[in-house]
Amino acid sequence: MHDTNRLLALGAALLAVLLISVATWLLVRERSRKLRGRVNEFGVRGRVEKAAADAMPSIRVAAQSDQPFRQRLSRLLGFHPDLPEEQVLAWPVVMLLATGIGLSGWWIAGFYLGKMLALPMGMISAVLGARMIFRWQHRKYCDALFKQVPDALGLILRAVRSGLPMAEALRSVARDMPAPTGPQFARIVGETAIGNSVGSAFFRLYDRTQVTEYGFLAVTLGLQAQTGGSLGETLENLAEIVRKRVALAARAKALASESTTSAVILIILPFICALAMSVIRPGYLNTFWSEQAGFKMMVTGLTLMTLGSLTIRWLIRRATED
Repeated sequence: MHDTNRLLALGAALLAVLLISVATWLLVRERSRKLRGRVNEFGVRGRVEKAAADAMPSIRVAAQSDQPFRQRLSRLLGFHPDLPEEQVLAWPVVMLLATGIGLSGWWIAGFYLGKMLALPMGMISAVLGARMIFRWQHRKYCDALFKQVPDALGLILRAVRSGLPMAEALRSVARDMPAPTGPQFARIVGETAIGNSVGSAFFRLYDRTQVTEYGFLAVTLGLQAQTGGSLGETLENLAEIVRKRVALAARAKALASESTTSAVILIILPFICALAMSVIRPGYLNTFWSEQAGFKMMVTGLTLMTLGSLTIRWLIRRATED
């Protein structure tokens, strides 16, 4: 019995060490990103000589190309180190939530596999919990960026038609647009100031956020730079297409609200029935608390309900995204 308790304590300690290690790595990664950002800022201001910049590795793309382990870990957790602005929750909160999800998964799996065999399930639950939180933050950030695309294109179009160059139009967007579009365009302005083309800067924005409209803009600007023509007319056509896409996405979400309401009703209905049964026949549901088999049935039902709600949410999101 004592040996089993020691093994359980060792497993819980290993789980805590894993989560703390991931949190430490993310914090170190964030500090190194800020340092590179400061170096980039000095480069934009002209305090770094171009010859020295050519002689040294690129400070802009030295992110993770030589660190495949960190790349795989970031993809596993759904973490995007190039978008620190998307992190809504503080690191301790994320790690605390992931630890709670891992312990819950270990406790639930312990009913069926035993406490020792459930340790891997707890670790997997913790990783999946952290991934769910990071991906939720990324989707929320990209949705806000997507909704501001028509306004950003409209501002660029008005600036270009008034006679301003493209670089000044981008600066006006970075200065006047709120977050998250403003900071991202400020980053584009910094990249173009050190010699990158506008099309490649927008391609990098598309790689970071996967917002398709910025991919369209990157291709449009690249073709316009090679073939020439009226930039104002090209941007006007693109802005019209983007406005229609944003309106169509909003309509798809409105149509999906019926499915969302149905899912919420299906989730709440068992609890309403249980409450009504407790009022009609007091003590009828005491089996779920007084007997081990009943308690196991209740835990199984709640687990399946949670998995079902997550599946419904995923299906609705995929339908609206497509």
